[in-house]
Amino acid sequence: MSRLDLANKLSHDPWFMSRSLEKRIVPMCSFLKSVVLCDDKLVYILKHKSCIFSGNLSKNVIPNVELVRKLGMPQSCIVLLLTRYPIVLRKPELFSQLVAEVEQWGFDSRKSSFVLAMNALCRKETTWKRCDQAYRRWGWSDNDIVAAFKMDPLCMILSEKKIMATMDFFVNKMGWQSHTVAKYPHVLSYSLKKKIFPRFSVVRVLVLKGLIEEHKLNLGSVISVSEGYFLNRFVNKYLNQVPQLLDVYQGKMATF
Repeated sequence: MSRLDLANKLSHDPWFMSRSLEKRIVPMCSFLKSVVLCDDKLVYILKHKSCIFSGNLSKNVIPNVELVRKLGMPQSCIVLLLTRYPIVLRKPELFSQLVAEVEQWGFDSRKSSFVLAMNALCRKETTWKRCDQAYRRWGWSDNDIVAAFKMDPLCMILSEKKIMATMDFFVNKMGWQSHTVAKYPHVLSYSLKKKIFPRFSVVRVLVLKGLIEEHKLNLGSVISVSEGYFLNRFVNKYLNQVPQLLDVYQGKMATF
C-alpha cells in the first residue's frame, strides 16, 4: 500500500488506527490474504472495504466463510463476498439465515449471483423496499419483480433515481412496454450516458430509416453484446446508407 493511499485512508477513516495491530489488523490481513490470494485485492479491501476490520474474525468472519465453503461456493465467489460486501461481518446465526433465504429463492451457491442475491436480500427493509416501490410505479407485478430479481439480483439494489431515469427512457422515449424491460433486468444497471443512450440512438435512426425492424429486436441484443459486436452489427454495416451513424453513436448528433 502506497504512502499516499495510506494517508488518504487514515485521513478518511481515522478509527482504523484505534484497532489493535496484533489482535485485529494483522490477523485479519493474514486471513484475507489466505483467501483472496492476491496483494492487489488485499490493498483494495484496505482502501475501500476496511469496515471488515471492525468485525470479529474468529467469531463471525471465519465461521461465515466456512459455511459458504461447505455449500460449494467457489473461491472466486468468496473473494467477491469479501472484497465487495460486508455481509460476512454478521453474526453466524444471522448470516446462516440469510444464506438459507437465498437458497430458498433458488440461487446456486456456485455462481456469483448467489453473492449478489445475499447483498440484495440483506437490505430488504431499505434498498429492496425502495426498488420494489419504484418498479411498481411502472406497473410491475409481484411476478415481474420476482422474475427480474432471479435473473439479475443487482436490479434490487439500484437507486430510485437510476431506476426511474432508465425506465423513463425505455418506456417513454423508446416506446417499450415496462413488462418487456422486466424480462431484461440487467439493462437497468448499465450507464444511461455511456451505453444506453448511444446504442439506442443508433437503433432509433436505423428503425426510422427502415433499415431494421423494431419488433425483431430485444433489449439483450442491443445492450448485452460487446462493443465490437455492436459496432459491426449496428453501425459499420449501415455506414454507406447512413454516413452520420458514427456521429450519432458518439453523441455528436442528438436523436432524442
